[in-house]
Amino acid sequence: MIKLFQNANKFNLNKISGLRYFSSQTLEKNGDVKTAILMLNLGGPSNKEEVEPFLNRLFSDRDIIKLPFQSIAGPLIAKRRAPAVEKLYEAIGGGSPIRQWTEKQGLLLEKLMDDISPETAPHKHYIGFRYSHPLIDETIHKMKEDNVKRVIAFSQYPQYSCSTTGSSLNNLWKTLEELKMEDTFKWSIIDRWFSHVGFIKALNKKITEGIDTFKEKLAKIDNSSETFLQNKPVLVFSAHSLPMKNVERGDPYPHEVNATVNKVMESLGICKEDGKPYQYMVAWQSKVGPLPWLVPKTVDVIEQLAKQNQSAIVIPVAFTSDHIETLSEIDIELQHLAKEKGMKLLVRSPSLNDDPLIIEAMADIVSQHLTSNKIFDNSQYELKCPGCIDNKYCRTIKNPIH
Repeated sequence: MIKLFQNANKFNLNKISGLRYFSSQTLEKNGDVKTAILMLNLGGPSNKEEVEPFLNRLFSDRDIIKLPFQSIAGPLIAKRRAPAVEKLYEAIGGGSPIRQWTEKQGLLLEKLMDDISPETAPHKHYIGFRYSHPLIDETIHKMKEDNVKRVIAFSQYPQYSCSTTGSSLNNLWKTLEELKMEDTFKWSIIDRWFSHVGFIKALNKKITEGIDTFKEKLAKIDNSSETFLQNKPVLVFSAHSLPMKNVERGDPYPHEVNATVNKVMESLGICKEDGKPYQYMVAWQSKVGPLPWLVPKTVDVIEQLAKQNQSAIVIPVAFTSDHIETLSEIDIELQHLAKEKGMKLLVRSPSLNDDPLIIEAMADIVSQHLTSNKIFDNSQYELKCPGCIDNKYCRTIKNPIH
């Protein structure tokens, strides 16, 4: 890690245009892509027209939700929900920024990887979204055009869930089989990184920024009539929720989210004003449908804290960039709720986005993976949930590196 951070200091990691130039020049000089990094994520509609297709793919995914007559019910639910969801995206600029952020992260990652691991260069990132463009099949064809041989499937979900990383990988292996391209690439997997030291360091930086913002806003509200200690915020770590059916089957996601939070709190340090640790909670957002999901819900936590005259800083702990869960659910809906319930101040810590620390963390994760020469870093990848509903693609891998 130390060597990586030292090397990273040579570059201005925010000069995206320079990275795009560097990447193209590297490929021209060295020929084919030697190491492809496939960044797997949920995705998000870029505009109004993409909302219904996005929802259709989401509600048709049996790794997310199992419905009777799903091929019929999924599209019907998507069509019914689309108008309301379109309004949410309109409120944050018309579409999700997740593709732009993933593209920026990928360009920064490949440049840093070329520097710290020249023996596996040139590196090139590819994006494979589950429910929006670029979809996995599109990206697979692009990698073939680029004559890629070796690919690292790099989940952009730090904590593993069968409904996120699992769904993306199942879809990847299924698509390769459908395209009859099982043997086209050599594969290895990075399926989780919830306790990586660089990831924790990046989260801590953003929490500290959130605390500073809280202090600045509090001073403006109170005109210094009350101190920070009189309004010391509770840290509310918010992650996308999960149906309890998934948890009961043995999905590791809740445990891994809590492990991330514990690591963060261990290394965050104490409050400078009173020398005591911050109080914190873990909460869950984005529940869909009537069935039981993980609790407590983030909205309920904020409402209860408001009743107790406490303020809060909400920390998106399971997202690597801004998208509708941060920009709409937290920044708009949760803020409205907090004001309605009389909370003095609610602040969200900034998302990781293209912060140099998260790029350095990703590069260290990929670099260590390459050095290890393992098919997957975490042996848990092979362990199916005890109550797993059989999926022939689950926890498999097509054509591994050795």
